[in-house]
Amino acid sequence: FLMTREIAHQKSFEKALHSIQPNFPQGKLPGNPNFTSVYFNMSKGDDGRGPWNQGGDWKFVEHPQPAVDGGDGTATVQVSQRDVEALQALAIRTASDPDSNPTTAADLGSGQTV
Repeated sequence: FLMTREIAHQKSFEKALHSIQPNFPQGKLPGNPNFTSVYFNMSKGDDGRGPWNQGGDWKFVEHPQPAVDGGDGTATVQVSQRDVEALQALAIRTASDPDSNPTTAADLGSGQTV
């Protein structure tokens, strides 16, 4: 069930990324290297290890802080008026197009292209 749900999430996320064109060319922007190969162990029980969190370039963080961004974990932010204006412009520029429904890689990979 979880693997099937992961496919549903991939399809949904990819459609959402396609809907904010041309501002987010999915698959072309690199991830933040501070997080792309870091496994934060949030487990409270036995720690499963495997190729999903060790070997290669994986960094395993045994006891991470509750907020991986260094914050206190609460949903708060302080920004200047200039930043507010920049964020509002960004929101307009990256607004999703709810009518966009292109064929994506997830569609092609499912063997059931639409």
